[in-house]
Amino acid sequence: MNYKKKRLTDAQFQINCRQKYDSKITDNLLKEHGLNPQTFSTMPLELTQARIVAVELLKHYSGFLNKEQIKALNKFNSKVINKKKCNQLKPTLAYPILNLATKIKRQAHKQEQQARLKIQ
Repeated sequence: MNYKKKRLTDAQFQINCRQKYDSKITDNLLKEHGLNPQTFSTMPLELTQARIVAVELLKHYSGFLNKEQIKALNKFNSKVINKKKCNQLKPTLAYPILNLATKIKRQAHKQEQQARLKIQ
């Protein structure tokens, strides 16, 4: 019994190479925003948004956060990072984080506006 080895056509080979390249870029983008590529597709949208916002707050707006808020963000991040617990979390857990993000970004925007007015 001679079986012929199935070979990819040139178009199929190009598609596979492009798909691998795009997957690497997507995974890097997700990791940059603090998301796990394996659990990304199974997480509720609210938790995903809250995770992105929490990472952004800790990176860029840490000067506006107090100790309790930082502790709450870190606690939320630790819950979302855990693969087993991540699927059991309810989307309502994300609302306080999203509200905090809105509050902090509003404070940062007001401070930036006041700084601009002082310059003029």
